[in-house]
Amino acid sequence: MGQVEEFDTRFVSEKTDVIRVGDTEVHLRLCIPGIQPGSSLRVVFESFTEDVEQAVCISTDKGKLKVGDERASSVILWSDHSLVSNDIEITNRVPANIVVWNAWRRKDGGVDAGLRYAGMTKEEISPSEWRLRCSDGIGEADFDDLVVVVLSFDSNAAQVSRGSAGQFERRSIR
Repeated sequence: MGQVEEFDTRFVSEKTDVIRVGDTEVHLRLCIPGIQPGSSLRVVFESFTEDVEQAVCISTDKGKLKVGDERASSVILWSDHSLVSNDIEITNRVPANIVVWNAWRRKDGGVDAGLRYAGMTKEEISPSEWRLRCSDGIGEADFDDLVVVVLSFDSNAAQVSRGSAGQFERRSIR
């Protein structure tokens, strides 16, 4: 991608969550507004680098996110510790706003997000399904550091359409 101004500096100076880098639209995060009660998310890990431990972070402003028996307003799914496909129930009673962003673990064990060249490209697969190609903030931008599909669906529906999110196998790319 060549040397460009760090994304975090541009997100702040331009007061936006979306910047243009050459021909690429780079997002700080995916915001999913108005998620109705009874909805769920599916996060599918397509690929990730093993150089640095990668994660997807998800938060809600209403209710809790339920993963297995755990409930919290924010969760972190680590690429090398999570299932390939992860269903997350949203326990909201009113429409909720969901935010999804990428993070990575530093060598000292701390977690970073939104620094230097961190960001993601967003491909809309359908109105409720997105492929996120994430760059961590280490080194130059590389949108293959972590690739995930996020699908929002009504978990009360009789049959959930898996869309393309059910067709992937997780693979390490490095």
